[in-house]
Amino acid sequence: MAEEEKSVDFGKLRSLMLLAVIVGATVLIVSLWQLGQFQAFEIGWTVMAVAFGAIAWAAVFYFGCLIAEGSLTSYIISDDTEIKGQNVEMVTRTRSSGDPRLDAWIEKFVFARNTFGLAVIPLLILGGLFLWG
Repeated sequence: MAEEEKSVDFGKLRSLMLLAVIVGATVLIVSLWQLGQFQAFEIGWTVMAVAFGAIAWAAVFYFGCLIAEGSLTSYIISDDTEIKGQNVEMVTRTRSSGDPRLDAWIEKFVFARNTFGLAVIPLLILGGLFLWG
C-alpha cells in the first residue's frame, strides 16, 4: 500500500485538473456562443451548455487519470445504486490511503467519474430524441 501512495504523481494530477478546467470552460463558452446565449438568454439552453462543459471537464479529468494515474482506481471498493424514495443515487465507496492529500484526489477522481457517468446517458437520450424524435 505504501508503494501505491508513492507512485501517485500529484504534479501530474494538478496538471490534469488544470487541463480539464480549461477544456470544460472552453466547451461552456463555445456552447453558450453556439446556442445564442450571448444574444438572448434562455435558461434551458444555458443549462445544456453548463452540462456540456461539466461533461467535458469530467471526461478529460477522469480519462486522463485513468491513463496517467490508473492507480487511483485501486482505492474504489464498490459502486452501488441506491433507491431512496423517488431518488436514485449512485454511491461509490472508497478505502482510505492514509494520506489526506491523496484521499482528496481520490474524492475528486470519484466525483469526476460519477459526473461523467450520470451526465452522459441523459445527454445521449436527449440527443437521440432531437435527431430521431
